[in-house]
Amino acid sequence: MENTELTLLEMIGSVYEDLDTDKIEERFVELVNDMFHFDRVALFFLKHRKQVLQGKLSRGFPPGMIENTEIPIKNDSIIARPLITGIPVRISPDDPDQQVGLLGLANSVLVPIVNKKRIPCWEIKNCNQPGCPAYGRKWLRCWLVPGTKCGGEAVDSLDEKAVRCPACPIFASFNIDAIEGVLVADNSISKRPITEDIITLVSVIAHTVGMAINNSKIYMKTLDVAIRDSLTSLHNRRYFNERLLDEVERAGRYGDSLSLIMCDIDHFKRINDNYGHPVGDEVLRWLAEILRKGLRKSDVISRYGGEEFAAILSNASREQALAISEKLRRSIEEYPFVHRESRISVTLSFGISTFGIDSKKFEGLIESADKALYKAKAQGRNMVCTP
Repeated sequence: MENTELTLLEMIGSVYEDLDTDKIEERFVELVNDMFHFDRVALFFLKHRKQVLQGKLSRGFPPGMIENTEIPIKNDSIIARPLITGIPVRISPDDPDQQVGLLGLANSVLVPIVNKKRIPCWEIKNCNQPGCPAYGRKWLRCWLVPGTKCGGEAVDSLDEKAVRCPACPIFASFNIDAIEGVLVADNSISKRPITEDIITLVSVIAHTVGMAINNSKIYMKTLDVAIRDSLTSLHNRRYFNERLLDEVERAGRYGDSLSLIMCDIDHFKRINDNYGHPVGDEVLRWLAEILRKGLRKSDVISRYGGEEFAAILSNASREQALAISEKLRRSIEEYPFVHRESRISVTLSFGISTFGIDSKKFEGLIESADKALYKAKAQGRNMVCTP
């Protein structure tokens, strides 16, 4: 037991060390697998918009089997049941669920990955059952452990809890949004029993992991707000400058190519004056989406100023930057922005600078791209220029 406790403490500590959701999930699967030596382990996560459980990680299953599995959230789906009940669910060989049969689950437990803290029932009910294993422990949920005493009566098995807990008004406040997903722990191959004590430990771990994932998501959302422009959802100027500094250093160290694009909406003031600032905002959002889709996934694009955008093209030569910019320029010119019944002509002027040709410094690249943009404006707008 001592080794199990040490491993559990190690797992909880390592989970809270990381704020990367993918790493937390990978560590969770690895440590559960190492601690309990299940035949197979799988992790399914809830996709709220599609209302499905999507397989993400697994150990012991054929490659791609879990990752390519999508399970609709329905009342008659056994694998989705922990999302609805919030209680671990046992799977036996006679379960008729089609998905259970396809995954070959015959001796398994489905454990919900809970992501939110809840007030313990003993605290709300002013319960006086010190002999109950959940009593006095705020981190331990009564429906996750065997031997709890509800109203003085011991409730041991998961099947009993599945009947009794949903009738409890405290448990009934549980909702599907409080669960990240489901862990499948399977011993169908070896037929080794999965005891109530093991289910309790796995449930506690899953609860800890769920809260760590929730914290990670909150952190990432906070970080995202700090580095993005609120109107267009593109990166903001501060983040862009930090990334450009990094890319300039990398290009100088490894000799990689790097280009910078700066572009500006032509006669944007006329749009605001003629149609109003709300329409001007719509145009900025529309352009942001066109630019985002027209650039590569590896490129970094930002709203650099009021109507000015900038993009970092890593591993892109001057010729490649020119081709990308020209394609973007044409796509914007050819498809006017439509507002109600009005078709508003919008064009962009582009300036390009390239590392090693125009400058090898952050300030020099910005200055050269800005100079090229000014050149495009001076020569008639709606064109792509270099310094």
